[in-house]
Amino acid sequence: MRIGHISDIHSTQGTDFNPKIFDKAVGMLNGLHCDFVFVSGDLTTDGLLSEYELAAKKTQEITSRLFVVPGNHDERNLGFKLFPEFFGETDFVHTLPQVTLIGLASSEPDKDDGRLGRGRYRKIEECVTAGKLTIVGFHHHLVPVPGSGRETNIIEDAGETLDLILRKEVPLVLMGHRHVPWAVKIHKTLLVNAGTFSCNRTRAHFGNTFNVIDIDDHQIKVQVMNVRTGEMKTMVEFSLTDGCCQNRYYEPEKNKV
Repeated sequence: MRIGHISDIHSTQGTDFNPKIFDKAVGMLNGLHCDFVFVSGDLTTDGLLSEYELAAKKTQEITSRLFVVPGNHDERNLGFKLFPEFFGETDFVHTLPQVTLIGLASSEPDKDDGRLGRGRYRKIEECVTAGKLTIVGFHHHLVPVPGSGRETNIIEDAGETLDLILRKEVPLVLMGHRHVPWAVKIHKTLLVNAGTFSCNRTRAHFGNTFNVIDIDDHQIKVQVMNVRTGEMKTMVEFSLTDGCCQNRYYEPEKNKV
């Protein structure tokens, strides 16, 4: 199974959004023939109607099945009322042939930080199925992300959320928000952040990127696609059989994407 993991599109008529980069990235993404694409929030910059219209139009160019959760930028200016009109439920559970996908809204109106809360904990508790791989996805990060500047906006209930995910042995959590691709294994869980798909606010040499996640019965492999160069590099390989994890992010000659 192959999953495209994108985040932080930041569609707008202003300077945040780079339409040429978006079109190039979509062409690359479509060429990878993913089973589905997960968008971990911030499709807009200010949650405006015109931005939602643009985001909906542009994401229709993605040929794979799309699953979307909101980010903090999408909740601005009553954007939380627009999100369901354009992208459906903010919290969802989809039982797919090979995985159970749990999408959750970690963002709150007009706040940069966020939280999940007890109601969303119940979705995780009730929907993790023994013998079937479960993926949980939301916008905000659970642990600090290196290379993303001063730490801000981690979700308020990160400790409780992380504890639940680790206790339920969720193998894969997908996040965004910090515009930096990164992955780390904690206990039996792989936490994966996507960089920014098409925002001009990139960090250092990371540029615009998206993740390509390949999963089989034995392994989760996460690669990072650099949109400008067209180069795809392996970031992490996580064994589902023995828990061994090789994080190439920390190999000096390979830590730039």
